[in-house]
Amino acid sequence: MALREHLEYAEKMRTQRRTRVVTVLFIAAFTAYLGTLWYLQVIRGEMYRTLASENVLRTVKVPAYRGNIRDRHDRILVSNRLAFNVYMDREAIRDREALIHFLAALLEMEPDVLRHRLETTRPRPLERRIVLVEDVTLKQAVSIEARQLEWPELSIEVEARRSYPHGRLAAHALGYVGEISEAEMRSSAFAGDLVGGDIVGKTGIERSYETELQGSKGARRVRVNSRGRVVEDVGLDRPPRHGTDLRLTIDLDLQRALEEAMAGQAGAGIFLDPWTGEVLAMASSPAFEPNLFARRFPAEAWNKLLSDPLKPLQNRASLSSYSPGSTFKIVVAAAALADKVVTPATTIFCPGYAVIYGHRFHCWKAGGHGSVNLEDAIVHSCNVYFYQVGKMLGIEAIARFARRLGLGEPTGIDLLREAAGLIPTPRWKEETRGQPWYAGETISVAIGQGPLNVTPLQMARMAATLANGGRKVTPHLVYRGDTIEAAEASRRHGEDGFTTRTMTALRRAMVGVVERGTGKAARVAGIKVAGKTGTAQYSSRSAGVDADELPYAIRDHAWFVGFAPAESPRIAFAVFIEHGGHGGTTAAPVARRVLERFFSPLGEESASSAGRGSRDMQVAAPMVGEGGPDASL
Repeated sequence: MALREHLEYAEKMRTQRRTRVVTVLFIAAFTAYLGTLWYLQVIRGEMYRTLASENVLRTVKVPAYRGNIRDRHDRILVSNRLAFNVYMDREAIRDREALIHFLAALLEMEPDVLRHRLETTRPRPLERRIVLVEDVTLKQAVSIEARQLEWPELSIEVEARRSYPHGRLAAHALGYVGEISEAEMRSSAFAGDLVGGDIVGKTGIERSYETELQGSKGARRVRVNSRGRVVEDVGLDRPPRHGTDLRLTIDLDLQRALEEAMAGQAGAGIFLDPWTGEVLAMASSPAFEPNLFARRFPAEAWNKLLSDPLKPLQNRASLSSYSPGSTFKIVVAAAALADKVVTPATTIFCPGYAVIYGHRFHCWKAGGHGSVNLEDAIVHSCNVYFYQVGKMLGIEAIARFARRLGLGEPTGIDLLREAAGLIPTPRWKEETRGQPWYAGETISVAIGQGPLNVTPLQMARMAATLANGGRKVTPHLVYRGDTIEAAEASRRHGEDGFTTRTMTALRRAMVGVVERGTGKAARVAGIKVAGKTGTAQYSSRSAGVDADELPYAIRDHAWFVGFAPAESPRIAFAVFIEHGGHGGTTAAPVARRVLERFFSPLGEESASSAGRGSRDMQVAAPMVGEGGPDASL
């Protein structure tokens, strides 16, 4: 009896234990079920509801091609090309390591690089997939598509990518593109249905003409499967409106000649049509490779560009301002003639220095130039002559005439930003520094030194204003259809034009600079070039020391500005070489090479056809696949 009761009790306990185990397992399973249900419905519910509602039909955006950019002769400067991108659905991955090794072998990439991208890349808005690898070859793309059954989580999509076939050429004028930022999406400057991942212009023409180049997206209905893969193209609801093509005023051959002449030197060069303001060539050196920005740009590469001491991203032509040095003597001479402070025949004796307001101001030539008139003073860049003329004029008259020539103010060029520069006045000094203007400061400004800053673009505009007789033109990069008749009219009726006497005196003196003065390196056979060299002192240590004997970072800056032909100008220019030393030895040769190209038989034909070509902006289908004598010391 006792044994039976013991056995019954043992059986009862086993049954209870089984019941408890089953109950615990049931509760655990039910809890897991509820947890999964909660995860699917609450955490991932929105995504699955979206997938479910779009499981049959989905409307997708059809991207628009950006407009092409061409030079003045319709030669392609910027276009679009096809790029093949590898997309991956991370939630559909079955064998992660096998997939990584397959792609690494096919794409010739390190497995660790793919692992990092797989773990860190975020999908675009409303996308399950990520862009794992961009811009693979056609052969690689076909290989991936051919193995869809084996690797259904992979897919290939084709997109248009910006292409700059000439690489660095005109990089600062053209600009570059990149993915739109959150701040840009909130900005009214970027119109349309832009979302994260879309490509927009960031700098240059790409940015300032973003609205015209961007176009607008279309819409297409597609049938997708449960994984979001398109299985059928249902039809186009709204076709995309592709971006407008732009025709620039830049001449590709002249641009190439300018950049080749500036190779290895930091600085800027601008060549303009003096009657219309058309920019024929504009370069900033060193330049950057815009094709790098057409794809996702690694942070380390971006940081390397930003930290480069030569600042290749900086457009020195319009965004950097410098002391003009002796080129500013042209401004002072023009002001003195216009205000009748001197005549072309007025002479001033230069013993090598001038004592003004109790201070001795030195000429660059220790022994002096002797008795010089205005032409001699410009040709030989005599400081003493301009010390005395500056004293007679006063700072207000100098500043007024500098602004009349377009200095110290934005030029209005069709780029997003440009530096204003600085033409100092007593009021400016009082407002910014809380100090009075000293008469001795006027003496420094008269030779292009002191608190005086201009951009190379402003100096080119000044040269154009001198060339056309006194009318300030607005430099522009996009062709406006400026007619020959309008240019001829401006020749005859210059706004605020200079008198014939003033222009004759300035022109003769500037020709003298090139023929027998400091600008001999700019002489062009058969062409009279009018110019002025300048050396802007950068450091007090450079005074009286040959540039070659100084460290690069403290050498003076070099300028050469002018126009040609002198009697009937067709081109005006400014060349600036950062830490170039003397303008006559580094900047003038650059100008000569560009002028030789412009006035060569090929260049003459090119310029002629441009002036009589199409007068309107082009709209076309987007292309896919394609311390010396000039030193003011």
